[in-house]
Amino acid sequence: MKMKKIKKGSMTVETACVMSLILLVLMGTLDLCFFVHNRAWLTAAAYEAALVGSMEGVKEEGKVYETAKARCEELGNVGFFGAENLTANVEADDRVQVSYELDTIVGYGGLKWHLKTEGNAKIIRPAQWIRKVKAAGEVIKGIGEG
Repeated sequence: MKMKKIKKGSMTVETACVMSLILLVLMGTLDLCFFVHNRAWLTAAAYEAALVGSMEGVKEEGKVYETAKARCEELGNVGFFGAENLTANVEADDRVQVSYELDTIVGYGGLKWHLKTEGNAKIIRPAQWIRKVKAAGEVIKGIGEG
């Protein structure tokens, strides 16, 4: 029975060769996680600012644009890891539209991912909306009986 001779240090060389690939994948996954976090946060912030502005539109002297812009800036000032050039845009007419744009730094070669998120909300009058829903319910109820 012949015994194989184990070459000392072969495992160290193999690990050194594979470790660079493992670290590249690990850092890429980490960068992607930060990108997804920033996108999710900004999308939620855009919808929240649009909703706050649309709720202000119900008031008689409501300042839709100013309210949505203030909320947009408040939510946009939260620190994002690896983000730069954050810009926010608010438009208000019968809908409130809020959009954010920013660049997320990728750890390789100074590359950047450009991110744009948008949120919008329609200005509705709650009392009128409830009356319309109740009227539609009565019509459907009347159709079912007849």
